[in-house]
Amino acid sequence: MSEQKIEAANKIFISLGIINQLTTTFLSKKLAEHGLNSSQFDLLTHLMRHSDKPQTVSQLAQVMQMNQPGVTKVVNKLHQMAFIDIEKDEHDGRKKWVSINPAGLEKVQGAYQSFAPYMIKAFEDWALEEMQSANEKIDKLMHWLDDNREL
Repeated sequence: MSEQKIEAANKIFISLGIINQLTTTFLSKKLAEHGLNSSQFDLLTHLMRHSDKPQTVSQLAQVMQMNQPGVTKVVNKLHQMAFIDIEKDEHDGRKKWVSINPAGLEKVQGAYQSFAPYMIKAFEDWALEEMQSANEKIDKLMHWLDDNREL
């Protein structure tokens, strides 16, 4: 890779790190208004995106890149809050299947709706084509990072 590409790659990762820090702070403040923390919101968002198939705690730990005890704690709290359902596996009593329920969907969708005014402001000067182009590039990087987690 050329020096220019290495420099550009470094700049992208630095910018993404700053964006991550800023959005994490923003989300923490906004999610508190909904009685959620970022781990709970992230897990609900994942379950919402994959609402067609329940997942085990082990699967959630892998995809969320969290340790199993941490995911178990989040899952138990969301179950206690009545936002997810947990069902025992019919063949293996140790395995439990986790899925989002209508209350969880309503909670996460309500949180996203509350972000709308801020997203509108953040992107008001962007053309739709710019947003679509940015999404394509971000998706390309996201998929590469997802496919290369073991590196």
